[in-house]
Amino acid sequence: MINRRDFFQYSGMVGVAVLVGVAAKKYAQSNNPSTETYKIIEALIDHMFADSDGYVTSQLNVVGYFKGVLNDTRISIDQRHYLINGTVWLDETAEEEYDKSFLKLTHDEKERLLKKISMLRWGDSWLYKVMGYYFETAFSDPIYGGNINGVGWKWLAYEPGFPRPNEVAI
Repeated sequence: MINRRDFFQYSGMVGVAVLVGVAAKKYAQSNNPSTETYKIIEALIDHMFADSDGYVTSQLNVVGYFKGVLNDTRISIDQRHYLINGTVWLDETAEEEYDKSFLKLTHDEKERLLKKISMLRWGDSWLYKVMGYYFETAFSDPIYGGNINGVGWKWLAYEPGFPRPNEVAI
């Protein structure tokens, strides 16, 4: 038989556990990048780094690299939120300016929008961060998920240093 004191202690612990579980689930659902996030990143990179050689996203695996970054536990949660929220802010700004998603903007509309947000503190900082990850994708060793078959290196006629990593250190 359980006494009243133990009953209330266990009830309290179970209640807290349930609340923590519910909060954790909501947090995870609200902070996981959606396919929309990756589509916006891809469209942004394609626009910013468009080239006739096609190295921009498809051959470099930019979206795959971003997925890796956003799932990497070594990247701070704040940094991940910032990258994800930036796509939301970009899309919201597109909606405010043009009444349509960033994904549906014309080339010229994207250009004007990106120039506008680059003048804002969040926009300048966020675009700088995205470009940094793009360059990481393009020039890091393919073992990290980007720069497939060293195409970024070939693009610049770069010879990587040796020894190259043979595994990802976690």
